[in-house]
Amino acid sequence: MIETLTSPPYVAAYRFTGQLSGEDYDACIADLEARLAQFPRIAVLSDLSDMQGVSLEAIGKDLRYAASKLGEFGRFARAAIVTDKRWLVTVTEFAAHLMPNTEVRTFAQDERILALAWVAELDPHTPEP
Repeated sequence: MIETLTSPPYVAAYRFTGQLSGEDYDACIADLEARLAQFPRIAVLSDLSDMQGVSLEAIGKDLRYAASKLGEFGRFARAAIVTDKRWLVTVTEFAAHLMPNTEVRTFAQDERILALAWVAELDPHTPEP
């Protein structure tokens, strides 16, 4: 399940719980695309603390979406991942190397407010690097 969190309009903030389905992923992408239509750059916060897994359908959609954005990763200026799961911290650190124009940080579960403040520092009108 996906819950859209209260945030500035240039920050896509989500809390994922249980198993992420393809339908959940579609809702997330629709929200991201609406924000990208409004701002040259956005930030993303994903609270994965209570996520239990991802369906194969959602994984496939994620791979297709990532491929469709290959020249545009710089539009995602900041990404905050909230989790206490060590394996997700490791995956996030690896993924950060694939997106050199995106600042990526992980935050502990009790640091979600700090994570939101960090991503909200973004000036969404600054050009891509």
